[in-house]
Amino acid sequence: MKLKFCGATRTVTGSCFYIDTGEFKFLVDCGAFQGGDELERLNYEPFPFDPASLDAVFLTHAHYDHCGRIPLLVKQGFKGRIIGTQPTRDLARIVLLDSAKLQQEEYERWQARSKDKRVGINFAEEGMAYEQRKPLFTGDDVENIFQFFDVYPYGSSVSVSNDVEFRMRDAGHILGAAIFEIWIKTPEGRERKLVFSGDLGQPGARIVRDPDLIREADYVICEATYGNRLHKSKDETVLEFLSILKQAQEEKANVLIPSFAIERTQEILYEINLFIENKILNNLEVYLDSPMASKATEIFKQYPTFYDEDARRLLEKGDDPFNFPGLIAVESAQESKRLINKQGVVIIAGSGMCTGGRIVHHIKNNIEKESTHIVFVGYQVEGTLGRKIVDRERQIRVMGQEMEVKAQIHTLGGFSAHGDQRDLRYWLRGFGHSPKKIFIVHADEEIGIGFGSNIRTELGVEVDIPKLNEEFELK
Repeated sequence: MKLKFCGATRTVTGSCFYIDTGEFKFLVDCGAFQGGDELERLNYEPFPFDPASLDAVFLTHAHYDHCGRIPLLVKQGFKGRIIGTQPTRDLARIVLLDSAKLQQEEYERWQARSKDKRVGINFAEEGMAYEQRKPLFTGDDVENIFQFFDVYPYGSSVSVSNDVEFRMRDAGHILGAAIFEIWIKTPEGRERKLVFSGDLGQPGARIVRDPDLIREADYVICEATYGNRLHKSKDETVLEFLSILKQAQEEKANVLIPSFAIERTQEILYEINLFIENKILNNLEVYLDSPMASKATEIFKQYPTFYDEDARRLLEKGDDPFNFPGLIAVESAQESKRLINKQGVVIIAGSGMCTGGRIVHHIKNNIEKESTHIVFVGYQVEGTLGRKIVDRERQIRVMGQEMEVKAQIHTLGGFSAHGDQRDLRYWLRGFGHSPKKIFIVHADEEIGIGFGSNIRTELGVEVDIPKLNEEFELK
């Protein structure tokens, strides 16, 4: 049985793992690479397997770095089954349709800028070359993948072949996110159990439930995004967020929140709703400047059975946890541009790593103002504009213009959808000494190596930090 790591290796993007049992071939995730040009070029490389030969894709959740190349997979001949939860299916549709639209718009802008340049030349100021700017897929390609989608609940064991059985458990990351337990029978009649963590959330998150613990496995493939740090407690994080909002309101300053459309946006709305309901904040104007986030929020409302107890209690009282007086959903680009004249408001917009979307315009209009607050609530991949701002680079390039970073920058890790080092270690301790090997993925190289070393020492289990396209024989 072979396990090949085709993404999320020594980086936090492009999740994709290929397994060949000899009888059944499948992927766990097929995500897109996000970050600088060096990473994004990988989206245009051929898959290191034959898409037409695959029997299934097990999709852990609907974030783009986990589902973003599935339309490409289908375009290249995949005709197996895509397996996930119902919220994952619905959220993946809006994520992928939004991506198709943004790719086409970006390509058209690049064509307009490059019309006087020779096609195919990799100009330093343009980054990737012409062929690597073409959209990976269209909206029609996205809609085509859902004929292959099968949804299942958490906790049910399902056989997908004579040799392969799976069960999904709650990963506590975003709505519908799953840990996959996969049992594989070898030709010799033995059984091997693989566990893929997907992305693991923080215990105590406001909306989704805590990650499920799993007691045994032969091989564990575990993410380690925050394997080198501890988040502030949720209470500390909420108080810091409240303080930022109050200060900005008093000074009539703007607060920009680059937010992922799924989960982070809903949790931010949830907290502001509580501030306003408890009369801690009054007369606060909040602009949700992300049609994709608005659609995702509507999907969240359809699946209250996936919420934790606190969020369900609010619903039972008749409260919509994602709506409050002063919240305005911005739909059109023209409405978004008119926000340039606003002062003393909160603007929540994507993309979460500032790689595109409406947040880039708001950053351009506000980042050179010392009164502006920019609040980061999710991980920023190396090479992204968000990472450069978080790293306090004094000069950044925004929409082709050099700008000085004068705004106040805040990083609220307590809002992250990923567990920290303590959470990851706790989850892995649940396996005891049962794994033959633990593979550390979905972490920057230095973080993955350091976390892997800690786990090796703590659990006395063999640990590996795979490289891109590295293959292992699981004996």
